Amino acid sequence: MITPRDTIAANDSVLDAFRQSGDYDYVRDLGTGDGNDVNYFDVLTQKAGEMFDVDMSWLVLPEWFWWILGGVALAAVGYLIWKYRAKLFSPQDNKPKVQEITEDDINEVDFDQLIDEAQRNGDYLALCRLHYLKTLKAASDASLVTWKLYKTPTQYAMEWRDDDFKVMTNHFLRFRYGHYDADAALAEEMRSLQERLLARIGSSDGQAQAGQQQEGGEPS
Repeated sequence: MITPRDTIAANDSVLDAFRQSGDYDYVRDLGTGDGNDVNYFDVLTQKAGEMFDVDMSWLVLPEWFWWILGGVALAAVGYLIWKYRAKLFSPQDNKPKVQEITEDDINEVDFDQLIDEAQRNGDYLALCRLHYLKTLKAASDASLVTWKLYKTPTQYAMEWRDDDFKVMTNHFLRFRYGHYDADAALAEEMRSLQERLLARIGSSDGQAQAGQQQEGGEPS
């Protein structure tokens, strides 16, 4: 069988005309040379200007500037995610929350009202914290501890060497700083410890007042 000859041949003069024609210069819009020096940020800026019919030539900046700007934007997003990670990744509880109480405002808090509110809402974590802070304020008022903004619960336990207060402080450290969960049983234990400690504080105050009156009275 005779195979017909391929009579199609390239016309070099036509190919040269195509190469020299600006209509077929596809690299022109992406850069110069062989296309390895393409600045994609400039291309995006140019395309955006064409899309919205706006002159964006003033926005043409060095490529390194866009890389720095992108790095700063990524760092900002990462910081925001880290800062609000608790709200973003922690399950949201629909229960109403008791007013947040911090250890630096114990002298400005109506503990009884907040404890009642926490009990109604079933907020055991708030209950445990409030029982401890109420006890700490009573101890401070009775001069059993010297309350200071910068002091830690461990320091108060070293000042007032009471076994019940030590147990109460250990519980507080676990759920306040160790992120342990608080339940109804722990809230009841904290309430019981608080009652015993407040009773002892009241008894100590009564004995101290009686002693002061006896010392200041007329001799028999």
